[in-house]
Amino acid sequence: MTTSPNPVFNRRTFGLGALGLTAALAGCGTTQAGPAGAASGGAGGGTGAYCNKGMNYFFFVVQNEAVKRKSEELGHTFKTTDAKFDSSTQFDNWNSLLISKPAFLIADPIDSEGLAPLAQKAKNQKVPVGIIDTPLTKGEVDFTIAFDNKRGGEMAAEKIVELLKKKYGSEKGTVLNGYGALSSSAWRARKEGFEGVMAKYPGIKVISRPTEGDEATAVSVAGATLAEFPDLDAAHAPSDSITRGIITALRSKNKALPKDDPNHVFLTSIDGEPQSLQWIKDGLLDAEVSQDPVAYGEICVEMLTKYTATGGAIPMGEYANAAYYWEKAPVMSTPQGPSCVIPPFYIDSSNVDDPRQWGNVVVQKWGLKQ
Repeated sequence: MTTSPNPVFNRRTFGLGALGLTAALAGCGTTQAGPAGAASGGAGGGTGAYCNKGMNYFFFVVQNEAVKRKSEELGHTFKTTDAKFDSSTQFDNWNSLLISKPAFLIADPIDSEGLAPLAQKAKNQKVPVGIIDTPLTKGEVDFTIAFDNKRGGEMAAEKIVELLKKKYGSEKGTVLNGYGALSSSAWRARKEGFEGVMAKYPGIKVISRPTEGDEATAVSVAGATLAEFPDLDAAHAPSDSITRGIITALRSKNKALPKDDPNHVFLTSIDGEPQSLQWIKDGLLDAEVSQDPVAYGEICVEMLTKYTATGGAIPMGEYANAAYYWEKAPVMSTPQGPSCVIPPFYIDSSNVDDPRQWGNVVVQKWGLKQ
């Protein structure tokens, strides 16, 4: 997920319970997160540094917590920074973290290209670097973990096509694509994947409109679209923050109807937050394409600590771990360095209650509240 600040999220309160997730389930520690920029925990293994993009979204709160828990489990102290979704601030934060000579440095980039020079700087200083969620488009790091963003967009589109065909007997209808900020390589790929599939079906009218990833903007965009197209058949959002805005707009028009209602607006999203799992249970969201911030943080720390920091090469091939719902993912060599690509999969009514869904993990095991 790559996004911009969310004013609605800023008003939410998140509680960290004392429940810890066992290593057998998710391989992380149980210490509660400290304030951004603070060091905490650990047992003398050096500092695990995380250059976060922001804490205004639950997805990023979870990533921060995943990096922290795994770092402390492996004996590191933990230090994090909050760029508040400003790329210049994140650039400065990275430099500040490097001064502290961390055992490793992990970042979720705001600018997919802008951190490339700093990645080289870290390499020159022999600081292992990992990238999570939003891959760099330039430069090379020691390990990247994300998911196939283009395929995620394709899958979201394929589900809508399937539902429209079931409703009408053929591929036709009107669909809103509330795409995210195109400065993000992840959101660009999701838009490309979604619209590439839809382009195969001339009977489907796609209304593609920018939301910049902002919930309030998504409310406005979806509301205007519903006013213009009151018989809208479906909508897609490339992140749950945008979906929240679309659902708010649907509710304002009395169109947030469960899927057994003949006037239900088909809806697909990408992420897998606890809120989205509830939307599935309520019948508002037809399918979620999952990406796993818990796995991002945990696996990145694991790889940098186990291999890079000890002078070893990260093994190419298959990463397997049944603690995660997806269980297996390829690790391959790329121009940006070794990369693990978590396969996208649908969350729907058939698997929404699986305890390995990250939205269930963070609520049921970590005690995080959205």
